[in-house]
Parts: sequence; C-alpha cells; structure tokens
Amino acid sequence: MGMLGDTLTLYKREMLIFKSNLRVNLVRSIMFPLVIILFFGNVGSSILNVPIAVVNYANNPQSLSLIGTLQSNNYLQITSITDQPTALNLLKNGKVQLVVIILPTFPSSQPGTPGVQVYYSNTQFSVTSFALPLISSAASKYTSNVQAGQPGGIQIPQNPAGEVSSNALYASKGSYKDFLVGGIVPMVVVFSALFGGGISLISDRQMGNLKAFFITPINKNAIVLSRILSGATQGILFAFLALTIGILDGAQLAGGWLSLALIVVVSVILSLGFIAIAVMIASKIKRVDAYAIFSQVVGLPLWFISGGILPTQSLPSWLSAISVVDPLTYANTVIRAITLQGFIPINNLLFNLGVLSVFAVVMVYMSFRVFNSSNEE
Repeated sequence: MGMLGDTLTLYKREMLIFKSNLRVNLVRSIMFPLVIILFFGNVGSSILNVPIAVVNYANNPQSLSLIGTLQSNNYLQITSITDQPTALNLLKNGKVQLVVIILPTFPSSQPGTPGVQVYYSNTQFSVTSFALPLISSAASKYTSNVQAGQPGGIQIPQNPAGEVSSNALYASKGSYKDFLVGGIVPMVVVFSALFGGGISLISDRQMGNLKAFFITPINKNAIVLSRILSGATQGILFAFLALTIGILDGAQLAGGWLSLALIVVVSVILSLGFIAIAVMIASKIKRVDAYAIFSQVVGLPLWFISGGILPTQSLPSWLSAISVVDPLTYANTVIRAITLQGFIPINNLLFNLGVLSVFAVVMVYMSFRVFNSSNEE
C-alpha cells in the first residue's frame, strides 16, 4: 500500500485500541491535572522576583527612597530605571510585568492626587494579588496616594494601604487559576504522549504484534509514524479536556478563539516531539513498569522547571538556566501569553514556535533512527 497507506491503517488501529481503553486513558491523563486545577487553582500563591521597570519623574530624596524600598525584598526585582516609552515597550514585550511611574507630584498627600502610577501586565498571577498591594504599601509610607484606574480614567477601589493608579493594559482580570491552566495544558499533552505512545509500543512487542508487523510488507517507518500521529490526536483531545476543566472551574481565556487555535498548534507540535521521545525510550526499554517509571522521571522535572506551577523567574538561578533548553518552557510561553494577555508579539510567537518545531523535527527524525536500529534483525 505504500508508506502513507500503511501509516493510515496502523493509525486507525491505534485509535481503535485507544477507544477500547477510553475510560482508563481518560482517568490516567485527566486525574492529575484535575486535582492540580481544583486544588492549587483555588488556594492562591505568591512568587519572588517579579520583574518591574521604574520611571522616576520626581527624582527627589523620597522617590529614591521609594525605589530602594521596592528593591529591598525578594518580591520585586527592578530590571530597568528608564524613560516611560521604553518601559512600556518592555512591558508589552513581556520583559517586565509592571511599570512603576513615580510622578512629579510624589510624594503627594492630597486625596485623589496620585504620586505613583502603575502599568501592569497580568501574565503572572501575583501582579494583582500581591505586587500592587506591595507597591501601594511602600508608597503610603511617604504619604503618597497610589490610585487605581482602568484605561479611560475610570477609578476603581484598591487595597486599604492606599489607592494604586494602575492602567491594566493587558489581561486586567487574570488570576493564578488562569496562569495555572496555561501550564496544565502542555503537561497533559506531554504525559499523554509519553504514556500512550511508549506503552503501546512495548505492549505490541510483548504480545508479538511487532514481530508480526516486521514479517509483513508493512513499512517500518509507518509503525513509528502511525504512533506519532495517533499520539498527536490524543494530545489535542486531552489538552481540550484539561482546558475545559479549567474553564468550568472559573479560568478565563483572554485571547478567545485565538487562544484555542494556538493551543491546537502548540499541542500538535509538542505531541510530535514527545511521542517521538516515547518511541525512542520504548525502543530501548522492554518492560512496561520500567518504562512508566522512566517516563515520569523525564516528564515531571521538565514540566516543573518550565514554569508549570510557578514562573521560571521564581526558580533558583541554576534551574532557570536549565529551563531555557526545556521545550515545555516555550510551549508555556505561547499558551500563557495568549490566554492571559490575549496577544503575543509576532516576533515572540515565531521564535517560540520555531524552537518547538525544531525540537519536534529533530526528535521525530531520531525516533525513526532509534526504532529501526533497535529492531534490526
């Protein structure tokens, strides 16, 4: 039938096997994210080293003292003291999470007259739950009002420590639950890929099906490709199930339908790469129990250091450096940007999707090589 025909036939077989064990597959792939979303998504959290940029228009002793106060703890990290256009550009491109503007009126003691203005992007849950109250508390020590407002000048109440003049330019209603769901989706894709593709291959070997395939005119590469494609299909299914759980529990998607489109793209690319890894591992490991342990050793650390639960900025410096080579980091970046902010700069999108695509292509190529070399007679 040719490689494409063989691949389609084996793909249908893999999906029928998946359907016959649908209940077990659903429980295995959804239970863990369900517990994480329902538990951690409703308890809240805080992080360290939220990157901020500061614009100091006042340039007086009090404003310099305020800057010192803001950077005197581990919660806020001042990455730049610059002019306002540059600071807002850093915010838009995701380099910082807040821009703190110390106005010429600082320190102001007149009610309704702000001394500090904050622009923020809620790509990190702590911006609204922790960082803004911290800035407000610090400014209140200088008897300055820090007012809060949505774009358009509509004033809204803020914390008791003072009023924060903040312009919620991006994802003003974001929460930790939204943040968490954005990290759960790639995790579900990865674990469904690692468990589904590898265990299926080992089971076929143990039952003698793999040997039967080899003595038929079926193309060897079709055996690998069919599992990669079925794994990608399952990855999309489980990603949407996890996303549905999060939405039913109160998570929101700032990007709307665009969020769903990008989640599909990222899920497909990520599935291709990790199904290929599963094939390589299963080609070398002959027992299901050993494979299950090894796949968890691979999957869990990659998910944690990618910022699955907490942003990579809160990781120790050595782990943060490792996260740069973790493909899950780039998947998280795209999904969180579009679900929390509602947009992602095109250059950032192309870069992250490019890294994921290179990862997937290399892994798929390696999976063919490893599988064929491991099954040479």
